[in-house]
Amino acid sequence: MKRILAVMFATAFLFTIPACAQETTSETNSETTQSTENSAAESSDYAVLAQQNMQNVKEITLHTAFGDMQGKYSGEMKDNLPHGQGKFVSQNQNQRGWFYEGTFKNGHFEGEGKTVFENGQVQEGTYINDIWHPNTIQYFEFMQTLPGSDFTINEKARSVFTDEKNYFPVSSPEELYSVIDKNITYEDILSNPTQYGDKFLSVSDLTVNLYSTFSITENPENLPELRGAYMETSNAQGENYAIYYRGNINGLKEFSVIDSAIGIPLGVMQKTDDSGVEKQYVVLAAGYVSLEQTPIE
Repeated sequence: MKRILAVMFATAFLFTIPACAQETTSETNSETTQSTENSAAESSDYAVLAQQNMQNVKEITLHTAFGDMQGKYSGEMKDNLPHGQGKFVSQNQNQRGWFYEGTFKNGHFEGEGKTVFENGQVQEGTYINDIWHPNTIQYFEFMQTLPGSDFTINEKARSVFTDEKNYFPVSSPEELYSVIDKNITYEDILSNPTQYGDKFLSVSDLTVNLYSTFSITENPENLPELRGAYMETSNAQGENYAIYYRGNINGLKEFSVIDSAIGIPLGVMQKTDDSGVEKQYVVLAAGYVSLEQTPIE
């Protein structure tokens, strides 16, 4: 099976991050297409944003955690390095524009800031040694901007993502047992997708038909909180779930069986499979995923 969505994710990340090293599960070649009008509009909007707040511009090279980046800088400096509030405009290795605007410390992105990309995507939040470290809501807000994603974070789901308790992810299913609503059914969510965004449900015995694993941003230390997985799954009852998970899932592969997935429904999306059949998927933000273990022969 061609993992087209994995390729779409891979293309998105190459456009998204300043450098180019990314990892996905894709084994085939594909193309992600965008309308010429939309691309032109994005580039035009980006050009305006990139020029804002740029006074007394200096040409500099930043020695970042993801490599040396040449660009233009405007803002506060200390010992000839960006320090304090400022803005740095550059390009990635695919010649796609991006800029960081926010707090600098000794020439590094450090503190609160945002990176805006020519394709319209934004990474906003806390930066540590040049690397974006999103909280839960920022992580899933970024997920919904990727090609192939089709869900909206409704207010009920947003309240869970911004709760003091961080359920995404958890290390054991027991941490979520007390918040699972056993009365929710697949049909309930299909009929009223926005009603159950604050309810946790548990699903099991799901076959992984398509998957993609990736880093959401530059990740030189390969931190699990900066990684993610996307899975299109189905069960014997004909229920389909599109699952987003923050972190690593060891052993994930095509036709893996998910023993347990616990999360909140974000809505319903339509997708067409390789045979041209349109299917409905409940979109699930999972806080816990475990795979069925293959017996050792």
